[in-house]
Amino acid sequence: MPKRPCAIAFTPDQAMIICGDKFGDVYALPLFCSDSRKEDLSHVKADEAAQECHTTNDSFVPSATLRTVHTQRNQEALRRQQNLKNKKTSKNAVNFERELLFGHVSLLTDLICVSIPRTTFANPQDRTYIISADRDEHIRVSRGMPQAHIIEGYCLSHTQFVSRLCIPSWNPQLLISGGGDDYLLIWEWLSNRVLHKIDLRKLVVDYVERQCSSRNVQEGESEVAAADVHWNGAIAVSEIFAIEAKAAAGELRRQVAVVCESVPAIFFFDLCEDRRMLHSGTQTTDAAVTALALSSDHNRIAYAVGVSQGVLSHSDSAGDDESPNGTSIGILEYDALKESWEKHDGLVDTITSAVGSISTAMDGTMGAQAKLQGSESFLNCLETLRKKGQEKDDLI
Repeated sequence: MPKRPCAIAFTPDQAMIICGDKFGDVYALPLFCSDSRKEDLSHVKADEAAQECHTTNDSFVPSATLRTVHTQRNQEALRRQQNLKNKKTSKNAVNFERELLFGHVSLLTDLICVSIPRTTFANPQDRTYIISADRDEHIRVSRGMPQAHIIEGYCLSHTQFVSRLCIPSWNPQLLISGGGDDYLLIWEWLSNRVLHKIDLRKLVVDYVERQCSSRNVQEGESEVAAADVHWNGAIAVSEIFAIEAKAAAGELRRQVAVVCESVPAIFFFDLCEDRRMLHSGTQTTDAAVTALALSSDHNRIAYAVGVSQGVLSHSDSAGDDESPNGTSIGILEYDALKESWEKHDGLVDTITSAVGSISTAMDGTMGAQAKLQGSESFLNCLETLRKKGQEKDDLI
């Protein structure tokens, strides 16, 4: 891609890839390249190889000379340029099929594609939409291809960056959004109307306080314990998933799973018939969750955590010789009898055995504390989207 991709989705017919980059541009790419396009690309690659071979044989010669540059600083810069050799003067063009659909003025954070069935007999085909979010608190509703440049509306009720969007498969008229605000929002996005607002900060703060109080912290050490918690007090939603789990009587329990950055927990909400979300439970994880995935039947959740040394970490290896670093994987399975999500340790051993070599290879190159700091800054990067100068007291 010309710029760094940061969001990706498939069209409802699974034929195109919709990709957004950090500069706010959204492109459409075919999932499978046509035969005619493959022949064109083969010729382009051959021309680029010949051009690259030609440029490597020519040395770089700056246009400026000592006669045109007079200051000492510029003359020193000119000498450094003259010492450069085999510098490429041009950048290779993009040699794959793509189409620019639309763009955001701000940094794009997430996008999804959705199809809404039409009820009119004159045009029975479903209408597709592309919903995209950015750092400037905007949620844009655009038409699908080939009219993606047409804006249907904006969903504007966030005061901080919007990092995650989710549309339940059983009710595509609903949109759940979250980001740097203290709350989640449920939208009727076709009319750009907020249906429900969920106070997420209260749930996170209550969870952190319960976990800290459950530890046998001696009096006078509470300040140290609070400092060890790798949650800086700011809300940054990193994952939102809509789930249809099979209940005991064969019914479907429709829930929403939410993950916040640097918080070692998964929050579950019941999505009610009146289109409101009610908190149904919180599942504690070994460390902050960095990725989430659902099984095809929605009865299992796989999650990855970045191992941490904080007070909220429930890892049993804290007292072992091995350093708590790298990543680990957990499995949650829905128990229809208990109507709750339970940890499934049997599958974890099989998965972690394949991942164990990664942390083992890292042990020889980095120290434990260096790995911990490096993994935290790499995995927990949503907070960098928050604009500087905005105080938390000003947030709604």
